[in-house]
Amino acid sequence: MRLRLRPFCTVCFAIIILARVSPATNDQAETMEQEVRAVEQRWLENEERPDVIQSILADDFVHVLPAGFISKDGHLSYLRQHPNSFPGTKHFEELRVRIYGDVAIATGIVSTLRDQTSQPKRTAFTDVFVQRAGKWLAVNAQELPLEPGAASTH
Repeated sequence: MRLRLRPFCTVCFAIIILARVSPATNDQAETMEQEVRAVEQRWLENEERPDVIQSILADDFVHVLPAGFISKDGHLSYLRQHPNSFPGTKHFEELRVRIYGDVAIATGIVSTLRDQTSQPKRTAFTDVFVQRAGKWLAVNAQELPLEPGAASTH
């Protein structure tokens, strides 16, 4: 009798494990994507405000720039020492968000117009977020200036 219960118990155990690690439903994934989009928009609208940015960046955040790797503390220190470093109006030309469990990858293009007479400056970016304690925090960011006229591919 005991040998007959073993396969049954193994199947029950497997079902319990699979139920706990099941992928997010479409509704959950869509909600998570919208949450990350909201964080990205908040970041874009407040990129010169260290008090806001501090709440978006994880303590282990790394910003990859041509100058090298910048930590959260280094990034915030730069913002405090150089107010108005990012002038102009900004908007997302494109923003894509992919969800992988408690990790999200946002890629896109930001267009910045310094004034009405200048050409827009376009920057492609990749940001990586991790959900910690129910909050999406940026753990990595990388930017790449785009050549004028460079097209994005969908």
